[in-house]
Amino acid sequence: MKMLPQHRQRIRGGATLAVVAAISLAMLSMLAYTLSGSFNSFDSQVDAQMKQDFSQKEDAVLTALLQIVPNKAIGAMQRNSANDSDEYTWAAIFDEAIAIANAEQSIDPDLLASLDLENAIIANTGDLPIDEASAVVAAPVRTYAGGDNLVNGGNWWEFYMLGDGAVGPHVPAPLEVSYQDYLLDKEYPIISHRKTHNYWYTKGVELPAENYPLYNLITYPDVKFGYKKPGELFVAKRNWWVFSLTFGDSTQAQTGVPAVTKTYVLSIYEIPSQLPLSGSTLMKVGRFADGTDWENVELQGGLYADILQTEGSVEVTGGSLAARNSIDLSDSTSVDGETMQSNFDELGEREERALQSDSDFHELSVGGNVGKVAFVPINPGYDFLKRSGDGSASRRISPTGWRDYSRGANQAEMRLDFLAMHAEDTQIPTKIKFYYTRSNGGNASITYERGDNWPTDLQPGGTEFPFQTTQLANGRNALVFNLDRFPDFLDSLGNAADITVNDSIYISPLNSGENVQAPSYPSLSSDVCVTLRGGKDMTDYTRGFSVVSDVRLYIGETLNAVATAPPANSGLALDDEFYPPISLFAPEKRFGESPSINRPLSLRGQISSLKNSISDTFNPMELMMADDERVDTDLLNADLVTLRSPAELPPVHLMNWMITIEEIH
Repeated sequence: MKMLPQHRQRIRGGATLAVVAAISLAMLSMLAYTLSGSFNSFDSQVDAQMKQDFSQKEDAVLTALLQIVPNKAIGAMQRNSANDSDEYTWAAIFDEAIAIANAEQSIDPDLLASLDLENAIIANTGDLPIDEASAVVAAPVRTYAGGDNLVNGGNWWEFYMLGDGAVGPHVPAPLEVSYQDYLLDKEYPIISHRKTHNYWYTKGVELPAENYPLYNLITYPDVKFGYKKPGELFVAKRNWWVFSLTFGDSTQAQTGVPAVTKTYVLSIYEIPSQLPLSGSTLMKVGRFADGTDWENVELQGGLYADILQTEGSVEVTGGSLAARNSIDLSDSTSVDGETMQSNFDELGEREERALQSDSDFHELSVGGNVGKVAFVPINPGYDFLKRSGDGSASRRISPTGWRDYSRGANQAEMRLDFLAMHAEDTQIPTKIKFYYTRSNGGNASITYERGDNWPTDLQPGGTEFPFQTTQLANGRNALVFNLDRFPDFLDSLGNAADITVNDSIYISPLNSGENVQAPSYPSLSSDVCVTLRGGKDMTDYTRGFSVVSDVRLYIGETLNAVATAPPANSGLALDDEFYPPISLFAPEKRFGESPSINRPLSLRGQISSLKNSISDTFNPMELMMADDERVDTDLLNADLVTLRSPAELPPVHLMNWMITIEEIH
């Protein structure tokens, strides 16, 4: 055996230790690198999870706002709202939205306690206590009046916001309000007739504000809900407010994740009813109630209902189909020549349609599946035909009362009350009271009585008097409203404003009057009714005219059949056919007065319904004659169109609200 010298053994052993040490250092470095990468990965995951958590909380708050804000706006318009004004503030709104969204915590403390886990360590460091809305909500730009407000209102007093480089270029035209109403708009979601368009700010407003201050032509937003198509012009007013949401500011020190702030525009669009057909209940389109198919019915524009059901062949031109709750389509339903499918809203179909389309919009839409949009029909049902006051303006928050806003009977500029009838069993008016607006402002009234200052047609001056009485050919007792006599009659009063101001009338029996019987629904043959005559040429009514009544209404003669030139600055071509806008609201309407004469009926315009119960069905073409039978199919010709301009909006109309929330990037 050969042995190495001892010193050479020590050298070889030293070399081995060096190699082992080098390998160990390399392995430690690799482990340290891997560990560092894991820590970085964990940090990235934490950041991503935190931001996702913030986003989910933010989304939940915004969704809650869509439902809360319109209800609070309505509440601020109602009688005695000033007594509990704190309930309707923006602070209360955001507090409620945060509570509904559960934006403070990932799990309820009561649930933890029920599981005996109240001492558990919550791994979600994004949980944060929110003592009040101002912890996460703020107006993005300081206001002219100062103060720590949660929103900037979309009105002309917010000039600091309008001039801000980050916000101003991305908001719509502000509305004109008084300084007092500006202060209200900072504190509450104010909807009011006193908020109007202003000629200084024209962005997105197509027509001069001097001509159309209340409702103008504006662009329909890029949303999936298809009351109109995105980019189309429609008649509306846009109320809006800007606010910022910040999540993570109070937890940044413990999480290391920067706070996330986003700015939004919340809008309430006031949309007067303007589609060819619309209803707030189940609306059936395409067939009559007896199953007969519609004939000679043209639909130019969209359809809207709470529940929309098409039957037979339905063709819609230049519009879309929208419903608040659901749509049920026949196999022969088309929009602009494209056949619509009933399964359009099923899971998978929506996603496939989105992938195949360049736009989020589709010709069919249901309110519950359209993102940050809520649609609210303002339809009080047959209360629309009943006058009821809003109390003192000092007892509510909004300058405009809810009943004045939502009821056609309150909206009418004039009123005609039946104070006395011939007898309990003979409901023929013998005494009436007429209310009107004076030329210098304010209201006035005159009482007319048979045998005193109310001549019949056969007595001197009677043929100039617009209100007369008669018995119709079907035996009904009626007040006759002669529309052709009315403009001159107003002029003869001496102090009355003309027909451009006195542009609507409410006609009703006064229940407390002598021998006056309250009308029944359905109408009884003994009930009084109203019939319209002399309305073939309505061109003197340049602003249109509306009749609202809580009794049966007969269209006794041809109504509004003479076209005239469109008003200046209306957006309509000079050679367009223009008919002064007329609206008629009554519990029942009948075409013609004689049951023995069945005349052709040509109808152009829009049809809406006051029905609003979930159990109601609206069959829009069930148009009835004097004998209470439906107009024969072969005698009916209907051209149902959408409004093209606010010049075509009648003085009294139904209203809808659309609430949207859009981010300012």
